[in-house]
Amino acid sequence: MINLFFRGRRLVTLATLAAVVAFGWYALQPVHPRCAIHTAVGSGSLVSPGSSAEDREAAARQAYEDALADGACGPSRARFRDWIG
Repeated sequence: MINLFFRGRRLVTLATLAAVVAFGWYALQPVHPRCAIHTAVGSGSLVSPGSSAEDREAAARQAYEDALADGACGPSRARFRDWIG
């Protein structure tokens, strides 16, 4: 009976640790300001409709880099910075 208690407790501890690590990883991922999204979507000539996901990602990244160089956008930052203000 005691063995089952400790086994269950270990499972809960490991699941909690995994959840904390996953949440921390998600919170530290870089995000770009909204203006980069509008820049990438606003210029429809960036990619053709049949292009691959990698091409669309590269075009969006390039649009962000251009907006950043022009001073229209700020640099990317960790996601949790948006949560704390």
